[in-house]
Amino acid sequence: MRKLFALLLSSALLAPFALAQEGGANWLRDLAAAKAAASEGGKAILLHVLPAEANPTVEKLKAEVFEKPEFATWAEAKVVLLVADLAAADAAEKTASEKLAKDYGVRNFPQVLLLDAEGKKLGQLGYKPGGAKAWTAQTDKLLAAQKGAAKATYEWLTSYEEALARSKKEKKPILADFTGSDWCGWCIKLKSEVFDQPEFQKWAVENVILLELDFPRKTELPKELADQNAKLRDKHGVRGYPTILFFDGKGEKIGQSGYVEGGPAAWIKAAEEQLGAKKKKR
Repeated sequence: MRKLFALLLSSALLAPFALAQEGGANWLRDLAAAKAAASEGGKAILLHVLPAEANPTVEKLKAEVFEKPEFATWAEAKVVLLVADLAAADAAEKTASEKLAKDYGVRNFPQVLLLDAEGKKLGQLGYKPGGAKAWTAQTDKLLAAQKGAAKATYEWLTSYEEALARSKKEKKPILADFTGSDWCGWCIKLKSEVFDQPEFQKWAVENVILLELDFPRKTELPKELADQNAKLRDKHGVRGYPTILFFDGKGEKIGQSGYVEGGPAAWIKAAEEQLGAKKKKR
């Protein structure tokens, strides 16, 4: 406890952005302090990345969820809150926030990440209608699913070679999402309705290796990653987004999907039909 207090105190002294308050909830602004608090309390970290420009859906999430007293009560018991503000006036805070967004691949908003005490990504969430009660219930399901998944974690890889290696090792197919994360409306809809939902994330951890092949327009990918994605797009004749392709451990295409109306249950059913995976766990 003394070590945690000392770290929090030093963060507050060295960085003017160490702590913020919103709707009664205390949000840390320093990753090291959040990790220490999570480790001390045996909690996950809830990281909210704020965009550099005004975003109406982010404002809705803030007003309907994060500013509500019931969210503050829930958060105090369940998570350590951490905010990264890409529009921060303080230069040091802005730099630290940009690094967090880059490290965790945040390119569209709203995006809320769940991290473990070591900073490893456990899952992600976005806006969900229904207020604080619905949002925290969804987060509770995701936290419970992560506990049940033991060492397996929900993670989107960006390296095709790494995905192939994992596929061979774990004997799972690759789910490759060809997406335009920051401009494609149907891609954003698929992510919100399916990929951000605990039911899909639990299924994915158990059944597939996730690979994101992104073609953003508002941000620039590293050249090596952009070249990899373009090569795979051209090789497999992808012409529209979102396109979901399933590969085996040799990189052979074994199925295809896209946006499916009906939420995670309908999407998973369609995916399993493509994979011929009726015996796989749900």
